[in-house]
Amino acid sequence: MGSYTAIERSTRAANTRPQNRGRQNAELQYVRPIRPTNAGVRRQKGSQVDTRAAAARRYSSKKRRKRNPAVIFLRFAIKLALVFCVLAMVKGGISLAVSLGEALGKDKDETTQRLPFTEADMGYNADTDRFGEKLAELLERNEETADYVKCYRDREVYQNQSIDLTEELQAGEVPLLLQWDKRWGYNACGDSMIGLAGCGPVCLDMAYLYFTGDSAMTPREMAAFACERGYYKESVGTKWSLWTEGVEELGLRGEELPLDESSMRQVLDSGGLVICSMGPGDFTTDGHFILIRGYDENGFYVNDPNRRSTSSRQWDFDTLCSQIRNLWSLYQA
Repeated sequence: MGSYTAIERSTRAANTRPQNRGRQNAELQYVRPIRPTNAGVRRQKGSQVDTRAAAARRYSSKKRRKRNPAVIFLRFAIKLALVFCVLAMVKGGISLAVSLGEALGKDKDETTQRLPFTEADMGYNADTDRFGEKLAELLERNEETADYVKCYRDREVYQNQSIDLTEELQAGEVPLLLQWDKRWGYNACGDSMIGLAGCGPVCLDMAYLYFTGDSAMTPREMAAFACERGYYKESVGTKWSLWTEGVEELGLRGEELPLDESSMRQVLDSGGLVICSMGPGDFTTDGHFILIRGYDENGFYVNDPNRRSTSSRQWDFDTLCSQIRNLWSLYQA
């Protein structure tokens, strides 16, 4: 009896276990919580970071929108100030130029007013005398000629005077003769006067005196020689052939030179002189002749028959070469 009961209970228990286990498993599966995976955690963290970055961008954008009007105004103010500065500088430059022009004009007027003579004092009328206008232009360009222009009314006295060049002649030196010297400046040079157009003959006379020491050949005689032998052309000036063909008639030797500094120095080192035909620049506004008599490390020594000031300084080759039209060497034959 007892054994039967035990066997029956065992059988019931065995029959009921699978059902209970399946029910328990179902219940466990139903209530089991879902554990978050690592990928889910990363997505959550990533979404949090994205949210924070978006919030920061929105804040920064709002901040920029708030600042933009102030920045724009500041930039506009700076640009406006720069425009006013430029306008002020331009206006100041124009005012300065006008002031300088007025000052220069005033100085020129004052210089003219300070001149101790008038056209009447000089004995000519610029409108009627054929040299009047040229003399006025000469004085305007070169104040050193003031005495020459003033004494024009007494030109006949000087035209017939004898000329003594003893003081100008010094052994071993090239004399500086000026074409507007009153002793010969009023004498004829073609259709003009030596003072206005005699730079070529005067340069040649300086060279001739240096080589020969013959003081009888004055600028007056040299100008007459150039005109009589056809080396001067009216309304043009001294012909370049004077420096090759003409000088031979005077016992000198002339050759055309290349525009080269070493060639010029070689001529001077060998005892010769250099004659230059100059274009507009430091010595003339149209055409002119000068004589180069020496050089050193500071530049060339020049005898300019039109100015003492340009003859009292030295000239570097670069300054001279840009103005030289042609040049010749002169030697004693």
